Amino acid sequence: MHEGVIVNRLSFPNGDLLLRLVSPEGTLQTVARKVHRPGGRGARLSLFHHVRYQSYHRPASDLPTLTQVELLFRLEGLSAPGRYLCASFLGELAYALSSPESAEGIWPVFTSGLRGIATQDEPRIPLLWAAWRVIAAAGLAPRLESRCGHPGEMLELNGGLACASCATASSVYLGMAGVQSLVDILTRPGQEAVQTLVAAPIDRLMRALLRHSQVHVGGLRSAALLEQVRF
Repeated sequence: MHEGVIVNRLSFPNGDLLLRLVSPEGTLQTVARKVHRPGGRGARLSLFHHVRYQSYHRPASDLPTLTQVELLFRLEGLSAPGRYLCASFLGELAYALSSPESAEGIWPVFTSGLRGIATQDEPRIPLLWAAWRVIAAAGLAPRLESRCGHPGEMLELNGGLACASCATASSVYLGMAGVQSLVDILTRPGQEAVQTLVAAPIDRLMRALLRHSQVHVGGLRSAALLEQVRF
């Protein structure tokens, strides 16, 4: 048996579900058969449910079939639009980056981030911490020293910092406070880093996160919606 968190689900008219899960070993895309019939497993297979599962890959099938599933934990509070979008973005990001080599480091950050998004008053704070740490666990974190030798204020999309005069035109403005917050996120223990974000420039850090992930990870479907929602 394996464990994982459901980060995407697609229903079919015949009652099947296509599921994507993030796990400590990596990712899984699997089909759950006939889950919407009476007595089916649909209630256990909701978004962001933490489950224990077993799947079987038949030789002639494109995708493995889910054969057993047990609900381990249900996160409450993620249905509010802002929280849902934060959780969706984190789930997409973790799914995109959880290779077998990086999954072990991503898993505890991802699950901790989901719990924070579900419970904290400002869900973008745990999202920022978890998303940047997931990016770091995959080896895609920005360099924290200024490229030009002057105090960094801008995040360049090639993954480095620079002052406003030397930064490239596509850079994202963080300011000195935003740069320090990014350093705290990537270098300090989790709870300490989260506490420092209470007074951080959240909007700037979010813009930097979304642009950096777009360039270094690829387009995530929830990113555009996350930019539009008002918190």
